[in-house]
Amino acid sequence: MTESATVPSAATRIANPLAKLSLIRWSLWRGFLSRLGRSRGQLFMLAALGSLQSLLFLPMLHLVRYCFDTAIPHKRVEAVIMVGAGILSIRLVSSALLLLTRFFSVRLAKRTVAGLRQELVDWLYRSPRDYLARNDAAYVQGRIVQETERLDNLSSTLLSAVLPALLTIVVLIGTLAWINWRLLLIAGVFAPFAWALGLVAGRHVKREVTAFQHNFERFHQGISFVVRQMDLTRSRGFEEGEFQAQSSRIDDLQRSGVRMAMSFAAHGQLQSIAIGAIGVLVLIVGGLQVIAGALSLGDLLAFYLGAGFLNNAMSQLTTLLPDVLTCDGSLGRLEALRTGVTGTSYTGRQKSRFVGRITLADVTFRHGDTPLLDQLSLDLAPGCNVAIIGPNGSGKTTIVDLILGFHRPQQGVLLADGIPYDQLDLRVLRQSFGFVPQRPTFFTGTVAENLTYGRPDRSNADIVAAAERAGVHAFIRDLPQGYETPIGEAACSCRAARRSDWRLRARWSAIPGC
Repeated sequence: MTESATVPSAATRIANPLAKLSLIRWSLWRGFLSRLGRSRGQLFMLAALGSLQSLLFLPMLHLVRYCFDTAIPHKRVEAVIMVGAGILSIRLVSSALLLLTRFFSVRLAKRTVAGLRQELVDWLYRSPRDYLARNDAAYVQGRIVQETERLDNLSSTLLSAVLPALLTIVVLIGTLAWINWRLLLIAGVFAPFAWALGLVAGRHVKREVTAFQHNFERFHQGISFVVRQMDLTRSRGFEEGEFQAQSSRIDDLQRSGVRMAMSFAAHGQLQSIAIGAIGVLVLIVGGLQVIAGALSLGDLLAFYLGAGFLNNAMSQLTTLLPDVLTCDGSLGRLEALRTGVTGTSYTGRQKSRFVGRITLADVTFRHGDTPLLDQLSLDLAPGCNVAIIGPNGSGKTTIVDLILGFHRPQQGVLLADGIPYDQLDLRVLRQSFGFVPQRPTFFTGTVAENLTYGRPDRSNADIVAAAERAGVHAFIRDLPQGYETPIGEAACSCRAARRSDWRLRARWSAIPGC
């Protein structure tokens, strides 16, 4: 027997240590950045605006240098005034470019997050039903809404700040090297120490952000439990105990929020101190060069002003670290949500006119290791009435779910008019079904909107005719606003109708025409 070992490539050996130093997960960001890349025109516009903003520093530094080296020594009053007017004009142009950058970045971020939300909604419809059955629906809903909202709020800030700041850094480093490369080299020698200090502080920030988000999730789940299980808590007389449990979660959230805010502040101050120390060193060395006649006062002031702009650009990037870490956490949780899906749903695309025959051929379906249905064969012919009778847990509801395509059998196949479900577009097939669930559901809207959900082409006459066939027309007509009566998830919200909600619930989904 021979043995073999996989030798990591040079790129892998380099990438692994770099991944450990990184505060974010690049594998998650590549997917998000690829969505941004779909709007290349807007990205190009952002790059162009960022380049213009960064290039505006060049004439400003040249004007400062000219003012102190030429205009002031020669007492040219008009020139000094013109320099001031020029600098003010540059600031006005910079502000206009900043507003344009913000506009394009917000629009791009909103469009990108909207695309992500659409993908998530589509993913929910394509996910196997047992995924949502195994997970708390409120948890999945809260996760998608909250995490995409965080990305929506933060990504526009990142887009409007990161690219201009990076371009500004590149332009300013080149400009400072042209003014005096020796001073820039001195600053560059100590820059790695500032970076290392920021990395250490950044790791602390990441831990506190993760802890806060964990406690926030516990708080969200707790409030969801309070709202949804209010009757259970009251019936057990456990209000005080539940209040104490929720208060503990609130206290944990408060403490972690304070720690996270202080980690942000500490990170910013450490970066400010480190960069400020480099600035002081540059001022001392530059001042000595001016005294020695190796550097003009205008060059020193221009360099120091440019270094200040560079400091602002780098500080802008470091202050964005908490936002970047928050986005990283949101991307990670959304990815974990989607990778938690097991099983597959039907993906066929064939659209066929359904005559009415459903066949289950040697179908086996199990929850866990125990088969609930074992090699079941059943043929439902058009026009026949079939009743499936059995004790609780015998698989009656499971058969209906299999026919609707909510579950896939582990073995066997389902057919509609002889065509396997794997080939069919089940969204089209289900439009031919009349389905009465064990617990009829409602959504917030009018009676008519609930009746015609999924059938927007139905006329008022169709609605009334279907309601008459189901025996609920007289009941609906007697409601305060008839078919336009508002209802919610708990059925009719009007007080007069609440006593008869059970009648509406029992017959609601029996309307085959809607």
